[in-house]
Amino acid sequence: MVTTQSDALTNYLQEIHSIFKRYSLLDILNDGSYLKKFADQIEHLRPQYNKNGQIDFQQEDLLYMVRETRFAIANTILLWEIGLTPFILDQTEYGPLSQFFPKEVDSRFFFFVDDVFMRLYNFWNRIANFLNIFFQIEKNPENVYFASLMDKLVSQLQHDQNFCSLLKFKKAEYKDIINKKRRVVVHRESSSATYFISFMKKFQNHKEVLKLQQERDELPVFFVAQYKRMIQGLAEMLGLIKDNIK
Repeated sequence: MVTTQSDALTNYLQEIHSIFKRYSLLDILNDGSYLKKFADQIEHLRPQYNKNGQIDFQQEDLLYMVRETRFAIANTILLWEIGLTPFILDQTEYGPLSQFFPKEVDSRFFFFVDDVFMRLYNFWNRIANFLNIFFQIEKNPENVYFASLMDKLVSQLQHDQNFCSLLKFKKAEYKDIINKKRRVVVHRESSSATYFISFMKKFQNHKEVLKLQQERDELPVFFVAQYKRMIQGLAEMLGLIKDNIK
């Protein structure tokens, strides 16, 4: 039986949706409770703050970013489950042999890895944009960034539980992993090049090569955790507005 393009797309999307379910990647656009949270916690503020529809736009953009990040993460999982190329071949007559000849599955995996890191970075800037509507720290939207906005809100919100959680995240995972990796991808080299170059530098040290492979293979699980942190961040953002803007 010949598989049509439509069938291929259907099968692919079924695999993606299976991953959504197995890894509990919540679809907030189709989960009425999250849309209700937006309505319950900020609806009374719209008359004052929804100038030129900015709340409507930023809310839609924020939720769109969550949805697209979820899709990209599911693709890293799919490719990881299909099987990435190992960095070391153990079964040779001479013992372990380091070699890495990337295949299509590896290329597509690193493509989505880069996409996820950039979307994670963009998401947290969307959080900052949304908060700035209400706290009005920056007049120029182009000057709004998650890290700098958190720093500027410290004196005002240092005792707020939601803010403290966001600030802790900003100082750790956001600074040391997400933004750091995003800068490399955007300004210097793709993840595919990074791992290939790292492999070439370490290929004679099997222990280091295995560490590099483990780091690569743990990225999908890291992304799943980061997606759940995004959902937590949405709740913290809304709680921060609800408790501090009257």
